[in-house]
Amino acid sequence: MRIFVVEPSGQGGLVHYAYELCTGLANAAAEVTLVTTEEYELSGYPHNFRTEKRLHLWNTVDSRSVRAQPRGVLGKTWRRFWWTGRRVLRFSRLIGQWVRLTDYLIAEKPDVILFGRFHFPGVSFFLRKLRRHGLILADVCHEYQSRDPSLSRINALIDKVTEYFEKTVYKAFSAVFVHGEINRDRFLAELEVPPERVHIIQHGVSSLFFSQARNVGLAERYGIQPTDKVVLFFGNLRVSKGVPDLLRAFALLNADHLGAKLVIAGYPTQSVDVHELRELARELGIERRTVFDIRYIPNEEVSELMHLATVVAFPYLSATQSGPLMVAHAFGRPVVATSVGNFPEVVKDGCTGLLAPPASPPALAEALQRILTVPDLAERMGEDARALAEKQYSWNSIAKGMLTVLENIISEPAVGEKTASSANNARTVAR
Repeated sequence: MRIFVVEPSGQGGLVHYAYELCTGLANAAAEVTLVTTEEYELSGYPHNFRTEKRLHLWNTVDSRSVRAQPRGVLGKTWRRFWWTGRRVLRFSRLIGQWVRLTDYLIAEKPDVILFGRFHFPGVSFFLRKLRRHGLILADVCHEYQSRDPSLSRINALIDKVTEYFEKTVYKAFSAVFVHGEINRDRFLAELEVPPERVHIIQHGVSSLFFSQARNVGLAERYGIQPTDKVVLFFGNLRVSKGVPDLLRAFALLNADHLGAKLVIAGYPTQSVDVHELRELARELGIERRTVFDIRYIPNEEVSELMHLATVVAFPYLSATQSGPLMVAHAFGRPVVATSVGNFPEVVKDGCTGLLAPPASPPALAEALQRILTVPDLAERMGEDARALAEKQYSWNSIAKGMLTVLENIISEPAVGEKTASSANNARTVAR
């Protein structure tokens, strides 16, 4: 089976996901091509599949996001204007790239085209064109709702239009893969997609952070002593990830008595004001015990970062799933997570970590304190998390399940003829 996986993000979690999925599909004897951007950051890693760097977009890691945000009215107005203007320019560029991408896919005629997340309205036009040319389309649904606030009214309008069109695109797919039963139920409640097309898969654990790990002296850089207990937040900083709640929860701990430090490491999106987070830490009196490492963490540093952590925190306000959560499991770290998205399915409460209700710093603090004060519990949870990751979240088994679904689609007569009505045929959920 010839499968083309399209991932317009050349850096970060989405392309890491695409790389691991392509590897698993290729291990299952599929002929796989990853179509991505010229900014593809994993070129130096082993590949058992073909890559096509055909999309000329932009670097998703923008230094402007880590700069101090303007405090005055004029500066804030200019920032909103600048972000809106850049978004419009990128939208026009994205359309041009989708024209090129669509023509390329039609010419290549793969058996299946597998997409990920969509970032702009109007993609339905290109998907319909692909279907008219007899191509079978499938999607891995990472997100189907906007979770962060807009910077301006214009951006809010753009977000609403984008979200509307994003919801319509799923009608074009013969199969949609979602992470977990909870997400499948919510997806079907929100979107008018036949249930037989929506299939459950797991989010696999990444091997990327092991193969090229190196020590860069993070403990010394952060001022962490060997006896310190570290609460780690790792991943992109978004409003929906609830970092202020984590700061408030940490303030409720007796950090000096526990010998605890909080490390917040990750790259901020434009909706996050890092200055406000630092100010909140100062106001809460935890500035001395809080470390902000505000940047895109290179893959080779993730291993060292994870090994510093006593517990990894996920104080999310909303989510579908989380790549960093699976990274924590892979490194054998206990987690404290809120009960959002499919977290209750992934985090075995009391076994691989602890769950707390979202937007509740006291509950979050209680869970953190329990792990920080009982070393045997933390060690056992970490071991169970690693064992679960190795047993249940293998990319090879995930890929095999997806291939079974895709093979069934291709083998059905209507789909084999690649007609527009093919997606109405019944499917079974792949678990």
